[in-house]
Amino acid sequence: MRRKPLRYITVVTYGRTGSTAIQATLNALPGVMVRGENYNAFRGLHDYVQSIAETADRHTSGRPNNPWYGSAKLSPHDVIEDLRRHVVETVLRPAKDTTVVGFKEVRYEPGHFADYDLMLDYLLFLNKLLPGIVYLFNIRDAAEAARSGWWPGNESAESVIATTNDWLIQAADDLNRLLGPGRAAVLEYGAWNDDPQRLIEAYAAVGLPRDDAAVRAAVGERLDHGPHSG
Repeated sequence: MRRKPLRYITVVTYGRTGSTAIQATLNALPGVMVRGENYNAFRGLHDYVQSIAETADRHTSGRPNNPWYGSAKLSPHDVIEDLRRHVVETVLRPAKDTTVVGFKEVRYEPGHFADYDLMLDYLLFLNKLLPGIVYLFNIRDAAEAARSGWWPGNESAESVIATTNDWLIQAADDLNRLLGPGRAAVLEYGAWNDDPQRLIEAYAAVGLPRDDAAVRAAVGERLDHGPHSG
């Protein structure tokens, strides 16, 4: 039986930023379990909750001959509570000794989100779905990332990555302002790959359990994953 409520974390990034290595370092921390990508599955939950909320807000009819019959009994809060149980139990699946659980996702560049405001709105929704969630924004030099295996053939890759970097840095600032300090941190691939201490300090700043040696070992471990992993 779990004694303490779970804490939540998510890695927000795009392809070829070393995010799988970030995932490995987080999973090396005591009590931390970070799952891999899920094709941004929770965006569908965001749309679902928004539709429920709009229905409950605008239409409150209890009459059976009204086209919005039943809307008066809708509770967006109850819907989110049920979705949280579903996400934790069937997608994140923490172990009995897990204290911090989460996931990473690489689908945040323009093309997945039409503009910055839509992305920020979704990130704020994650805080409703998983209260208190910590956001780790992982970025990489645009020219370096554009030369990697994810982006060949995309003539706009460097421009898209540069825009995404700007979005993620701005989102970290906005989330710390809106949700409180220590809720978001920016990680830069070139910096932490050269010096894992950068990760150690960033993880400590957002209140994660510590195991400095495990983080250093995970950064140094050669990863074996496909051409489309983060």
